[in-house]
Amino acid sequence: MTGGTTVREALAAFRRENGLRHDEAGRRLWLLEIGGWTWPLPNFAWRRRAIDAHDVHHLLTGYPCTAAGEFEIAAWEWGAGRYPHWGATFLCFPFVLFGLATIPARTVRAFRQGRRSRSLYAAEILPGLLDMDIASARRFVAGGG
Repeated sequence: MTGGTTVREALAAFRRENGLRHDEAGRRLWLLEIGGWTWPLPNFAWRRRAIDAHDVHHLLTGYPCTAAGEFEIAAWEWGAGRYPHWGATFLCFPFVLFGLATIPARTVRAFRQGRRSRSLYAAEILPGLLDMDIASARRFVAGGG
């Protein structure tokens, strides 16, 4: 760590600011909210393992927690490296398609950025990254170290 706000601290603030639960990885259900509708869905083991890295991807890339931001982060993750489980691919792919249908240029740009970036889904990466300062973590994810 080189000083400044750590990823761990920024992630906690990011989740508070976006109304996200800090304990999502331990919950039995998660809530999918689309267009004013909310559906409780099973929080499968693969999703519980992926959610922290997914939220850190949002934090470090700047893609917001909005519908468009989810389309962009799905495209970015598709480019950088999706979570290696068929369920994650099944969940992510429609978001990429919705992005291509509604915000095509932004979706393609996010995918291209992902191709030049590093995904945090490899289990050994995220724990050490949480104590890095934000600038160093952004450089790491951008492929710079």
